[in-house]
Amino acid sequence: MNDNELNEVLKCAAVPERGADYWERFPSQVTAEIERRRQDSRAEKSTHASVAAVVEGGAAWAWVSAFRSLVSKPAFALGVAAVCLTLGFVLGLWRGQRSPGYDPQLAEAQQYFREIQGLFPHQLQAIVFDQQGAHLVLAKEPNLPASPPLYLKISGPKGCQRFVTFSGQQIQVNGDVCDVLSDHQGNVLVVGRQLLWSGTKASAGGGQYQIEARALESTL
Repeated sequence: MNDNELNEVLKCAAVPERGADYWERFPSQVTAEIERRRQDSRAEKSTHASVAAVVEGGAAWAWVSAFRSLVSKPAFALGVAAVCLTLGFVLGLWRGQRSPGYDPQLAEAQQYFREIQGLFPHQLQAIVFDQQGAHLVLAKEPNLPASPPLYLKISGPKGCQRFVTFSGQQIQVNGDVCDVLSDHQGNVLVVGRQLLWSGTKASAGGGQYQIEARALESTL
């Protein structure tokens, strides 16, 4: 059967008869079907949106779940906090020690002075650091005048010595007794029988020594 023959058959076919009640219900049935399809479409769009939100917020929900787990276990939360604090302190200390300009010998002198200055007020003449370790030089009586601490590092033919001392005090540099003086501008002078040093200038035997001097207080 071709298309023309099919068209002739359809033209000859009778239209099914519908009762009056069918045509009365027909508009309401069409309206109900349209509303049902609209609701199905909205439900489908809502499902897709929920799935997308869950995917995008997966990381956030993971953090929320972890936080709730910590809150529900206070002992575990305190342990995690302690570990984080310890790690932060160690990293801060490591970075500080590796920072440019860090001097471990100067830091050692600062630490010694912090611990000792309160134990011997007006009696501490010097803290000496040499190959044997750290030594205290104390006056017989606690009657020394208050003075800002000075840090000296003196390297010579017999080795290196470091000192925390004060202006007006004496130190021994490889057996030579030297006076340490400082003016109001912070310039340090080291004077001995075989040593005369002031700032970056040296004479009378001072050329054999390499000397660094600074105010310890400004570096604390």
